[in-house]
Amino acid sequence: MALIEEKKIEIVELTELRNRYMYEGKTLEEVEVLKKLARLTEEVYGNESDENIKILNELGGTLKYVSAFDEAENALLKAKKIIEKCYGVENTGYATCNLNLAEVYRFMKKFDEAEKFYLDAMRIYEKNNLQNDYLYAGVCNNLGLFYQEHSRYVEAVELHEKSLRILENSEKYRLQYATTLSNLVIPYMKVGKNDLSENCLKTSLELIEKEVGKNHSLYSASLNNLAIHYYNEKNFEKALELFEQSAEICKKSFGENSNNYRNLVSNIEIVKERIGK
Repeated sequence: MALIEEKKIEIVELTELRNRYMYEGKTLEEVEVLKKLARLTEEVYGNESDENIKILNELGGTLKYVSAFDEAENALLKAKKIIEKCYGVENTGYATCNLNLAEVYRFMKKFDEAEKFYLDAMRIYEKNNLQNDYLYAGVCNNLGLFYQEHSRYVEAVELHEKSLRILENSEKYRLQYATTLSNLVIPYMKVGKNDLSENCLKTSLELIEKEVGKNHSLYSASLNNLAIHYYNEKNFEKALELFEQSAEICKKSFGENSNNYRNLVSNIEIVKERIGK
């Protein structure tokens, strides 16, 4: 009994550490803490516990950022199997698991599977009357990103705007609101709404800097969008400067093997070619 209580105390301490790393955008460190938490949580609360379901979801959802895709998929499929056994397949927990799997498959470029899981998550949230909930805003935002990657910009705008309407009046989700604004920058640009694109860009950068500072991965993502804006304006020197700043933050957050960092390195090389460096 004493050993279990000690492990519970360790779980609390590790959770606080994980939250600090998450707030600071230190994803590599956060992943290591989550792995420890996953092992302890199963030992203390059991394989089929709600606590274990939650930590598996969080582990799987975070591992994708460091390109540990197999581990991410295994954690989420394990959580999904437990949820299905204990609660069925029409509940919000099952939908959230599908949403996290969709994100993993998007990062892996398994696009058909990703869209299927996004749409199923959205269907379950709607069935549970969560159209005005943070969870629904999340699936709209992520599906919007998926459509951006497939040049379906009108659909992306509609989904991101839907997410904004849910988040805009909530003080609790200011960072998520800022992230959604940042995600609207490119699709607004692509559909010819340049004024809205620039407003989103300015507001998102200010909000993200205010909430988490300039060394966070979310700030890196906004710098990337700003770099793309300057690239489209043919200001290649400024675009290069911002891509390099974004890459430096991204490398510290996600590591050199992450998709995000590799994409930024590719963007840097493209811009260097344009300006003859």
